[in-house]
Amino acid sequence: MSDSQPGGIPAAAQDTGGTGGSSGTGGSGSSGSGSGKRGRNAAMAGGALVVVAALVGGYFLFGGTDAPRHRLTTPKTLAGEYQRDGKGEKGDGDAFDNKKVPGMTSNADVSAEYKAGATKKLQLGGAYGSVTDPRKAVDWVFEQTGKSLKTETGARAEGRLRKFSPSAFDGDVLKCQEYKISNMSLAMCGWADSSTVGTVSSMILTSDGTSTKPVDLKSTAELAAKVRKDALVTAD
Repeated sequence: MSDSQPGGIPAAAQDTGGTGGSSGTGGSGSSGSGSGKRGRNAAMAGGALVVVAALVGGYFLFGGTDAPRHRLTTPKTLAGEYQRDGKGEKGDGDAFDNKKVPGMTSNADVSAEYKAGATKKLQLGGAYGSVTDPRKAVDWVFEQTGKSLKTETGARAEGRLRKFSPSAFDGDVLKCQEYKISNMSLAMCGWADSSTVGTVSSMILTSDGTSTKPVDLKSTAELAAKVRKDALVTAD
């Protein structure tokens, strides 16, 4: 991911907000007011996803020489239902905010936005290279992301950072955290192994676009494991 990450998810979220139908929300019959609320809420939550993408991408943008065992890609389809929204990004340029994942030397970073239907949004981000301490890398990414999300969007961590071991996951560590901003929630799962560190941030909007469905971290962890499996390829 480059520090010029496009703001595609907010736009997609706003489009989703506009598909809630002419019935609007509430009993006032003012569809314009409902549409405005949907757009504002969806854009606010979608913006948090883009903040995550920019932050995580920045942590990975350091060139390296170690040959990775695996590399990450941005395939057109993830987890059987999420379709890439636009082009995937690949970077190997300058650092963002002068930060670096401890113990990681990255060869390249990737980022892509995905959607499934009108309500499901997903952001994939990560890098590949050499990772000496996967657990420390994942904890650090969550620590930095939580601080920056709070500062830039007002989002707060909900509950605790939890470790999961989905059946489809064969990396070293996978953890997930819920974040809330206003009446919107998003889930972020991060993984690491000896050659990759990645994150999957997702949200599911309600049909009227005014809020999000409750976060299920276990299901998000299973989704992250599938996304990782689809995005991971053996290095040439």
